[in-house]
Amino acid sequence: MAAKRLAESELVSEIAIGGRNLAVATRVAEETGPKATAVEIDATDEKKLAKLAAPYDLIVNTGGPDFLVALPVTRAAITAGVPACDVAADGPSLEKALALDRKAKDAEVTIVTGIGHIPGISNLLMQHAANQLDAVEDLQLCVWWGLGGGNVAAFGDPEEMRRTGRVNASWQTVLTWVTAPVRTYRDGHLVAVDPFEDAVEVALPRGGGTVSAVSIGSTEPITLPRGIPGVRSVSIRMALLPPQLNGILQEQTRQIAAGTSDAAKATMTFLDTITADPDRWLKSRTGAPSGFGMMATATGRKGRRKVRYSCWPAGPWESTVGPLTTAALRILQGKIRLRGVVPPEAVFDPMPFLEEAARFRLKSIPGRLLDESVETEARGLRRVG
Repeated sequence: MAAKRLAESELVSEIAIGGRNLAVATRVAEETGPKATAVEIDATDEKKLAKLAAPYDLIVNTGGPDFLVALPVTRAAITAGVPACDVAADGPSLEKALALDRKAKDAEVTIVTGIGHIPGISNLLMQHAANQLDAVEDLQLCVWWGLGGGNVAAFGDPEEMRRTGRVNASWQTVLTWVTAPVRTYRDGHLVAVDPFEDAVEVALPRGGGTVSAVSIGSTEPITLPRGIPGVRSVSIRMALLPPQLNGILQEQTRQIAAGTSDAAKATMTFLDTITADPDRWLKSRTGAPSGFGMMATATGRKGRRKVRYSCWPAGPWESTVGPLTTAALRILQGKIRLRGVVPPEAVFDPMPFLEEAARFRLKSIPGRLLDESVETEARGLRRVG
């Protein structure tokens, strides 16, 4: 979808759609339009990718799973001297990519990493929340997926994955996100935690009740502390609903951690278990919310008061396509001057960027982009807006 959106721009004259499966790449190229051609390539083949990318002006990486693809693509972009952007969401891979910042600067390229949904929109929501305070102590994002109501299709078709050999990369990422240990930012340092033992209760907006949310190994706790002086903790938490899904998730991540399974095998077992008995695993017993949501919360001081500010999307404008396409176009337009390996919050002003990204989902933004609440200290924190 991002390729199709980019093809609509006058800035773009040619797009190479690369993929391990040429038939799939050809189908996507046909759907993209006459500017697109298909190329068979494995994104982990750095030399071949660098050679392919060299005549082009930008690499847009949507390949996965992130823990296999993100780092080779970063190295290939540096070798080719071509800027890049991606949707990479794997914390350990990001730390290795950030270590290539000097090489990217020397090659005079910009690599914007993690500019999709999570990370991407998440980073900019958190940065916006932090910007509302004079000093930030704690920064948190909670994301929840309500997959109840027997919606097996939301997980993908395990039989199709077995037939094609293409195991859903997004679910592989989710499982690695919660395979202990994961890195998060506490008391001014990156520390390792067990995500399920580290779970906390989070109150959802709009009277959505509370959920038990676990820490995940996404990239935001690694990048955001670099640009927010004095912040003591940064965390990304996830709630999978109905809550009984977490039992399967935890069991499979234990298998990965023990070395008796890997992300692809664990994903297949996870999906097979759910699709074999959706009444058991997808039926909500607690009135859990359906659909997807995220909320960023910053706690700190504004003036002399202790304040907790929260914000969340006011409507269904979030996507991966919007931020990725917006970032790609800004790179092509020469609007990003900073060179090196950079996260979204280092190069994008949150609200203008999010408004632009939202227009790839909605033709016009009805009213406000975000809803928000503010709590202030008065014998504790109380809501004032």
